[in-house]
Amino acid sequence: MKKYWIVSLSCLALITSAFGAAQVEDKISSLYQKAGKSTVIITLKDRVTALELNSIRSTSAMKQALMKNLQESSISLKQRLNLLSEDTRILDELWTSNSLVAEVSNGVLSELASRDDIEQIILDGPVPMLKPVANPQEEPQEKDWTYGLKKLGVDKVRAAHSLTGKGVRVGILDTGIDPEHPDLKGKVINWKSFSSKGPATPADWHGHGTHVAGTIAGGSSSGTHIGVAPDVKLIVAQIFGRRGASKSGILKAMNWIADPDGNPDTDDHAQIVSNSWGAPKRFKFLERSRWKAVQNWVRLNMVPVFAAGNSGSKPKTIGVPAAYPHSFAIGAVDSSDTIAKFSSRGPVKWGRKSYIKPDISAAGVNVLSAKPGGGYQRMSGTSMATPHISGLAALLLEANPNLSVKQIQDFLTTTAEDLGASGQDQDYGWGRANILKAVKSLMGENQIQAEDRQSRFSTVHTH
Repeated sequence: MKKYWIVSLSCLALITSAFGAAQVEDKISSLYQKAGKSTVIITLKDRVTALELNSIRSTSAMKQALMKNLQESSISLKQRLNLLSEDTRILDELWTSNSLVAEVSNGVLSELASRDDIEQIILDGPVPMLKPVANPQEEPQEKDWTYGLKKLGVDKVRAAHSLTGKGVRVGILDTGIDPEHPDLKGKVINWKSFSSKGPATPADWHGHGTHVAGTIAGGSSSGTHIGVAPDVKLIVAQIFGRRGASKSGILKAMNWIADPDGNPDTDDHAQIVSNSWGAPKRFKFLERSRWKAVQNWVRLNMVPVFAAGNSGSKPKTIGVPAAYPHSFAIGAVDSSDTIAKFSSRGPVKWGRKSYIKPDISAAGVNVLSAKPGGGYQRMSGTSMATPHISGLAALLLEANPNLSVKQIQDFLTTTAEDLGASGQDQDYGWGRANILKAVKSLMGENQIQAEDRQSRFSTVHTH
């Protein structure tokens, strides 16, 4: 596995207090002499090496190793924080990002910045919702299947291979879900709200999350198939409430969806996580906590699917976390396979290395899907393209539950319909996904592997 975490720190908008000390967001230094307190995200230096983590093959062992990493990384800091003023307290401990969320007196910030066991300190703050863009007036012609599903070949795969995502768990981080919608009823197996004063039971105040869920897992109650993988089970984290989302709330959701029951020995985590959210990469600033969370999703064999963003059509507009090298970034095309004007483009630069983004594209213009209350609506955005790809990943996992994140991405990208410039480009990525070709490629590889096993078996028993 590539060590994506090696990034030149010269590209970060950070202030370093001293050699070996923490990297500190530039806004924090102005608080040192001010009264009051602040909520900060403290990312710790890892005690378990990347080499050790990358050698682990068991999911439960990986979770335990990451939890141990946080425990060992934070023990000294936690002891110190417990001795400080009553204005300082730890709010959350997050093993997927090796970080602590803490409320601290501003007078303590300078001391924290001087510590050599802290990698980075940033302020908690709001994260804007990736809002859908206006729908064009012209609507695609659809009857039995939405145009997005037909473009991707979902109808053909369903007919030829009966793949529906059965047995696969898909996570969604969004505005919530209407679990009683006729196309989604009975599909939510776990739910938690991380928004301010969020509901204890599944709900969707906006409709964005229900639309995303419908594209992933919706049925055909209306007579039109709207979902790529209608038999998947959904794990839903509400990160956006009426007051928006926070950096710490998103990190907590990313941590929870990797182990909802808190027991590392049970396989209840999402195998794919659909993220129709992000923020523009306007500044050369890397939030290490979020970077690590996505990186550790991959280590846990969780496919990180992220919307590229709606800041196109200029280059260098891919949002984060889609811009991370280890994220699977999704662009949006319309019913004629033309890249949407709003779809964010690459390239992306981290340190001295440049990356082509998005990775792949899917239907994201005038997409018909579920609406809270039992109805349907059309939405446009890379938010709408992203769940198409999340559903396709589920179909591949159903066909072969042993696939790795990289294998799933490779099967989708190598079989995509090449659009735009030849090969991978900064508009479409590798092109528009084609699940029929991807499944045929997978089935062919499965056959080759089976024949190879049979050949080795025969060789053993003929001597």
